[in-house]
Amino acid sequence: MYDKNYERPTMNSKIVKRLSFLLTLLCVAMVASAAVIPDMRFRRVDTREGLSNSMVNSILRDSQGYVWFGTGYGLNRYDGYRIRTFFSYDKDTTSLRNNRIDEIQEGYGGRLWLKQGMNYSVYDPVTEKVDRQPSRWLNQQGIKGSIESIHLDSKKNYWVKTYEDGFYYYNPVSKNLQHLKFGYGPYEFHKDFGVSAYTETEEGMVLVSTFGELMCIDGERGKVLWKEPYVKNALNAYNDYWVTVDKHQNLWVITHSTGTYIYVKKEKRWYTSLTELMRAQGYQDVPNDVLVWEVCYDAKGFLWVATDHLGVLVLDEENRQWRQFTNVKGDETSLPDITIKHLYCDQLGRMWLASYKNGVAMCLESMTNFKSLPIGDINTITEDREGYYWIGRNDGGIIKMDPETLEPVERFTKQSLGVPSDIIVGSYTAKDGSLWFGTYEGGILRYKNGGWTNLRTTDPGSALVTNNIWGVTEDRWGNIWVGVLGGGAVRIDKNTGRQRSFTADNSELKTVWTNSISTGSNGWIVLGNSEYYALIHPGNFKIINGSFPVDNDRRAITVSTATTQAIVDSRGLLWQCSPSGVVIYDLKTKQKTLLDMKSGLFGSNAVSVTEDTRNTMWVATDHGVSNITPMKLEDGTWTYTIRNFNSRDGLQPGPFNQRAIFCSRTGELLIGGQDGLDIISTLKLGNGDTKERPVFSGLVIFDQEVEVGDEYDGRVILEKALDMQGSIRLAYGQNQFTIHMASDNGGINNSTRFVYQLEGFNDKWIKSSANNPDITYMSLPPGSYTLCVRMLRDDGTMGEVESRLDITIDAPWYRSWWAIIGYVLLLVAAWFLYRKLKTKTK
Repeated sequence: MYDKNYERPTMNSKIVKRLSFLLTLLCVAMVASAAVIPDMRFRRVDTREGLSNSMVNSILRDSQGYVWFGTGYGLNRYDGYRIRTFFSYDKDTTSLRNNRIDEIQEGYGGRLWLKQGMNYSVYDPVTEKVDRQPSRWLNQQGIKGSIESIHLDSKKNYWVKTYEDGFYYYNPVSKNLQHLKFGYGPYEFHKDFGVSAYTETEEGMVLVSTFGELMCIDGERGKVLWKEPYVKNALNAYNDYWVTVDKHQNLWVITHSTGTYIYVKKEKRWYTSLTELMRAQGYQDVPNDVLVWEVCYDAKGFLWVATDHLGVLVLDEENRQWRQFTNVKGDETSLPDITIKHLYCDQLGRMWLASYKNGVAMCLESMTNFKSLPIGDINTITEDREGYYWIGRNDGGIIKMDPETLEPVERFTKQSLGVPSDIIVGSYTAKDGSLWFGTYEGGILRYKNGGWTNLRTTDPGSALVTNNIWGVTEDRWGNIWVGVLGGGAVRIDKNTGRQRSFTADNSELKTVWTNSISTGSNGWIVLGNSEYYALIHPGNFKIINGSFPVDNDRRAITVSTATTQAIVDSRGLLWQCSPSGVVIYDLKTKQKTLLDMKSGLFGSNAVSVTEDTRNTMWVATDHGVSNITPMKLEDGTWTYTIRNFNSRDGLQPGPFNQRAIFCSRTGELLIGGQDGLDIISTLKLGNGDTKERPVFSGLVIFDQEVEVGDEYDGRVILEKALDMQGSIRLAYGQNQFTIHMASDNGGINNSTRFVYQLEGFNDKWIKSSANNPDITYMSLPPGSYTLCVRMLRDDGTMGEVESRLDITIDAPWYRSWWAIIGYVLLLVAAWFLYRKLKTKTK
């Protein structure tokens, strides 16, 4: 069917053996690394985001970057931020033929060919209208008859089976048209060969009929190369068959009711199920009776198998390994359903999955940078000299964890240590390698050289007022400082162990209710307390009780004084977490900035803050984590770019705990919460894709979506799609409008923001909202403007690609040219009338 001698230089035998051994180890390592199928995390789109129907039949990312979903009820266009739906309307012949979309293909020129039951429609992205009679265009190209089946290959060539006139191949670039007339010879196209599906192979296009017969056609030459009746003879049943070819040129014929047939070219034999093939090829623990819907390769060469009730099987064909991914209740980063009907790998290498009854999912490699470990209620984290994590729990003492395996190495409880408390609320690793832990009602725990020491209020010479130790830090000389809830702060001399307390009674501290303690970049000890914050100089013990400048803006929000955590970062900025959000205070310039939910923070109750190895900041709120990048402007003020993460990125749903945040020396961010420990690989997150192109996705005037070709106040505003038209002209009464922004990335829940400038109105670049990428103008004066938009990188800088939209606002009628002419004529008439009256009076 598919049917001179070279003399090697000699080497010392020992060296050869060593090199051979090293090469063997290298090969084993390479095989081992290649054999790992990574954890797959998914982002979802469903009816909550505006999907018109949960049953998705087809997915396509077009040449503009939009992702299209064909559903059981409506066509959906997704731009990474919002969904726009298209439906059938009885009175509108430029709408869909009906509301069922079975297949979406992009043709030459960017038009979308939609299979709708037994018929086809074509959507034009320029006019945003649908042609219900696409046969007319095909007839103009020389393809006669009505469409029974059509396929567009990777080069946008057309393969068309007509009801009346045979089979056609059309190359729109070379204009090569090949016509295979109906016939019943061995190398002719039978009229009763109803095409069920197509796939491209090295030989040509392979078609499978509605009875399972295969046929291969060379389109450029217009010839049938071969036919294969194996599946037809085996089943002899009318059905919907699906066909594809894998990277080994093996053919897969799939029917969703009677099984899967795979022709292995190398062996020249058919396998009658996926289970049979996998077992024959050496896969272990293969499930029985796998009902396959589709198969597809991802960008790494793994073969994905969409199944009925088994989720997805991912096969590593080189190493004969496989993994199953399915729906996990309560985990929004798992598959949305146990049945996956359709697989699609887009131009950016992302795998998309259409579920049977719960929308769409996209596998995103960057989501593997997020790990969540259900190891209890976590209050505090630190890292020892060897890189092990020491994790303090709210309900079970201390865990020592291996950072590579993320498995516990040792556990320490109040029973094993003989201490009064298992509730660990603070931790710190000192320069000498000792570990310090603060507890609730248990004082201080110190671990050094394998031994534990417990420091409490009852110890001789103790300066502790209470045994509630809310934090630990160290000054530049190696002295330990602890924050005491209800007892201010205590300094422990590194040499003598002598303790000195700082309270409201014996120092200038305003309050003894210390919630956090840290060492700032300037060397001062920073206390977060119930009265904002306090700074203590560790050398001369000078105390500064902090207060923020009063904001005279009448609408300024009153910031809570109850500080959850306060730190001073490497720039000298003080960060104060509170129920109001996070206040950032420049100690030199006195600039104060509040970041809360309105500013784009994921919630306003900020519970913890830290700085990572890239010098960006991380703030945890109740149910999310925000990465904040400060950037200093030329005038000395600060601006902040926010990027949010939550349970849909792989984090625990929360709530996160106060002060439970830590960045390791390798850039791993560890965050503790009620449901365990989250780990984010900050160095792998990048700074945003600078090559994304901003897209003008839609126009809204006074809350009304502007459609292409429709009249508004007697005028057609959009003759083409907004991004293609490149300009708009609005009447004076339409000068309140919103432009929907998107990018050509098209990924699910795109968090990339925009920065824009309106030339002719303001030369300042403005950031779009973190929660809303729309650009809105209110009462824009008459004139000509150009809206310039770029992507905003995660580090706060602008992307390189700029999109421009020309905007013209007409003057009001009383300032129009004809009104001015009328005014002149009235003045002239008035002057003549005046002259006439004046002449009569004489």
